[in-house]
Amino acid sequence: MATFDLKEAVNISAMAVEKNVDEFLEAGVTKAKSIDASASRVAESPCHFECKYLSTHRLLGNGSVGCVDIVYGEVIRIHVDDNFILPSGKLDIPKIKPIARMEYYDYAVIEETFEMRIPGASGVAEDGLGGKS
Repeated sequence: MATFDLKEAVNISAMAVEKNVDEFLEAGVTKAKSIDASASRVAESPCHFECKYLSTHRLLGNGSVGCVDIVYGEVIRIHVDDNFILPSGKLDIPKIKPIARMEYYDYAVIEETFEMRIPGASGVAEDGLGGKS
């Protein structure tokens, strides 16, 4: 998971580099071996998602960037440092401080969360939204 503490490494990993360049080395992060996926994980991150590749969707660019690839995957294993799990079993998102790309050069950091339940949701829908399905 991309976090505020890893923001500089995340930014470096966005660079366009040759295939033979080790992006972990370039970004100054440590490789952690995955269990089910072939790709390595960033050891310094408190939360990792191992994924199985599904497909790539290529969007044509409008300027000097020829295209942008969006890669889809299915999460097959999750790793979470126990120090970032609440007594409820949920992730301590404000402690993890995940970051999200917004627009242009702007990012956001999540430091506060709140819960909202969908009015009228029940049964299977409520279980799915609550992570029980």
